[in-house]
Amino acid sequence: MARPATRERYEPPRKIFRCGVFEVAIFGSLNHMSLDDLLPFLSSRDGALEIFNLKRLPRVTLYFRAGRLHCVYLGDKPVDSLQARSVIGELIEARKGSFEFIPGARPAACGRPLGWPVDRMLISVTTTYDEYAQVADQLPHPETVFTLTHIAVPDDTRISDFWKRAYVYLQEGASAQKLSQKLGMPLDHCRFYLHKLRQLGAVAPARATAQQKKKPQRAGVAARLLSSLKRRFFGEENAWSR
Repeated sequence: MARPATRERYEPPRKIFRCGVFEVAIFGSLNHMSLDDLLPFLSSRDGALEIFNLKRLPRVTLYFRAGRLHCVYLGDKPVDSLQARSVIGELIEARKGSFEFIPGARPAACGRPLGWPVDRMLISVTTTYDEYAQVADQLPHPETVFTLTHIAVPDDTRISDFWKRAYVYLQEGASAQKLSQKLGMPLDHCRFYLHKLRQLGAVAPARATAQQKKKPQRAGVAARLLSSLKRRFFGEENAWSR
């Protein structure tokens, strides 16, 4: 079946004949039907939703199986769970692009399947974006370097996925800009996750961490200086009280 050209007007679903039955092939434009409106309709179907002509992403393919999101491809490669959340978040916000659902299509390879129930995934992603909108003006500067202050993995799976991937970089200190490049995620998503980790006390700006480490040293210097003054004015310890 040839891929339809980009459509700027809504076209009704068409039927294709597969395995002795008719199945609905759906295609259209995101500026007429957004992904969050489309996903509930596809949750009971097996197949692939291809989304293309996007402004900020290459072609994205979402594979569904038994009411779950099975796998996400960005271009020709499958992505992990962390990147999948970011990609779906970008798609939900997108209002420019074309889509086509291909019934029965399956990925060539999928590494570790996601297995996310479509309804729960949609709630999780939209909740994250609502939280992002509320704290958008509080997010750290892209070049602020953060380091680890707490080792325990966060309970929230949305944050723990980011934590696990970013851990090796945060050990040495990393900014949202660096993590965006290393993890293949949008910059603002990294800023949001760092903000959440900071709220949990799991990371802190490198400057604040360095200051905390210096405090005991300054206290030690003060103690040595006081001891030196005592010896100068009073002689050896307790000598003045004899």
